[in-house]
Amino acid sequence: MNPNIAANQQRLFLEFLGELRPHLGRDSSLPRRIKEIFARNRSIGSRDRKLYRELVYTALRFLPWIEPWLDRDPPLAAKITAWLAPELKPTSVYRATHCGDWPPVPERLADKAETLAALLSAGREPLPESHFDPQSLLPAWFRDHCPKAFESPHLDALNSRANVWVRIQCNERSLVFDEFHARGWAYATSPDFPDAISLPPNAEVATSDAYRRGFVEIQDLGSQMVLAHAAILPGQRWLDACAGAGGKTLQLARVLGAQGHVDATDIRVEILDELADRAKRARLDNISIVRAAADAYDGVLVDAPCSGSGTWRRQPHLKWYVKPETIASFTATQLQILTANAKPVRPGGLLVYATCSLSHCENADLAAEFLRSHPEFKPELPPKNFGGEFDGIGTSLLPGTHDTDGFYVATLRRNP
Repeated sequence: MNPNIAANQQRLFLEFLGELRPHLGRDSSLPRRIKEIFARNRSIGSRDRKLYRELVYTALRFLPWIEPWLDRDPPLAAKITAWLAPELKPTSVYRATHCGDWPPVPERLADKAETLAALLSAGREPLPESHFDPQSLLPAWFRDHCPKAFESPHLDALNSRANVWVRIQCNERSLVFDEFHARGWAYATSPDFPDAISLPPNAEVATSDAYRRGFVEIQDLGSQMVLAHAAILPGQRWLDACAGAGGKTLQLARVLGAQGHVDATDIRVEILDELADRAKRARLDNISIVRAAADAYDGVLVDAPCSGSGTWRRQPHLKWYVKPETIASFTATQLQILTANAKPVRPGGLLVYATCSLSHCENADLAAEFLRSHPEFKPELPPKNFGGEFDGIGTSLLPGTHDTDGFYVATLRRNP
């Protein structure tokens, strides 16, 4: 790479990060702010935007390891970021230029920390042991909420660049695999979930013909596993009470089949337009978008709004934004939503409570509080164990088990 281009890219990255630093830990919408910063810099093309995005998100992911160097040695901070950044097409040349003299990045987080400490101690005073502590990459207060998040392999997964998971929703699977192969995307299947496909982080699935034609939907395997923990039968009628853009709605509609039906609703009415478009693209005509629930359903899915700690690998800025008081505010809302949506569950029906949180406060504690005031519901053991941890009420799906986001799901059966 031309030395002037390399120096300019490093300078711009440090400028972008400097503009973001005052907002770290304060702005839950940091990705929107990042897009706005890039949009204002019209001189950078789409390829460079991908590079800077990877660098910025790497810095957010490894912030405690990088931020101490930003003021004392910015080029070194940029070099550490380049070394930790994933090896992808947009980052390859930049990484080779700025950290090509360093060894390859180890896969394990502990080995990354040890290698960095050795590299940065060479010719200097030895660094304190805590400087590259892997556990510093999660907020210390979160240990009380999910101790296992601080252990391997879950700590490694939470601090790695996530793959893209898709769910096949067509019968002619070869149409999907042929296109992925033609695009050079190495893919892997899951033995327990044949419709779930893992793709590399840089796979631009939304530009694929398979996506445009509704043959696949982008949905993390952890999200797909939520419904697998409930005894859903074809032909039933369900309500998706927090449907959002509809990832689980579409999956639920396919599980229920042509004779089944899903009513989908959300307090964010505007986001349901995206669900309508996705349902049309997937050619699913057993979904209705409703403003209010009907009287009785065989099942109600409450995929509740939460702190999102299970998605920190995709949204690393949230690690530094979410606080204990943030979680406390979510639990109050979650209990209200779960209580309201228990009413339309028919006798003998299922109430499925799910979050993408790893905090026991939003998960087992919340479900237990609901059950204390609703004795007509009882926890139900999942029909199959997919490696999650059942706590007597629900199941924690930890990110290191299947290389996914983290989720919690409790299936509660109403008395007949």
